[in-house]
Amino acid sequence: MANKTRRRRQAKRKSRSGHPAGKLAIRPVSAASNQRDQELGSLFAFVDWHREHGVLPDLLLVLAQLQAFFPLYSELSGGAAVTAMDPGLIAEHVEVLEERDPDCASFFCAVLFEYMHFLRHTGRWSGTDECHQVLHDVLYHGILNEDFSPAGWPRTRVGSSRQASRKSA
Repeated sequence: MANKTRRRRQAKRKSRSGHPAGKLAIRPVSAASNQRDQELGSLFAFVDWHREHGVLPDLLLVLAQLQAFFPLYSELSGGAAVTAMDPGLIAEHVEVLEERDPDCASFFCAVLFEYMHFLRHTGRWSGTDECHQVLHDVLYHGILNEDFSPAGWPRTRVGSSRQASRKSA
């Protein structure tokens, strides 16, 4: 009987944390913070996957490229997840990179190509199969520094100066 009374008294007491049940209050988490956590978790998983399946030799350069790309993609896409990348946006970005530095563009495409395969292989890809295939084509052609515009995918810029200069030559 004494134990029941003691438990009731303890249940009625206020906790020192200020929360009525003595538990920590759950704080709201921003969507951006949650996305960064998912990206970081994805990078940890990517490291393990890369050791077994990766083809690019320098993992540190690959990780540096991905870490730089994630916030850029978020900015370009209005906060969309990198697990369902938009092939049109990626094609535009590759086009800009190729205009500045074709070797950098090729390496960027190789890194993203490997990351895209990691997403698919581990079940983390959240886009459509069609989107994955088009992105695959964009990155494959980007690795080879070939022009490729995904048919049917919206582009925010109309044409490119590089394509125009090639046509006029």
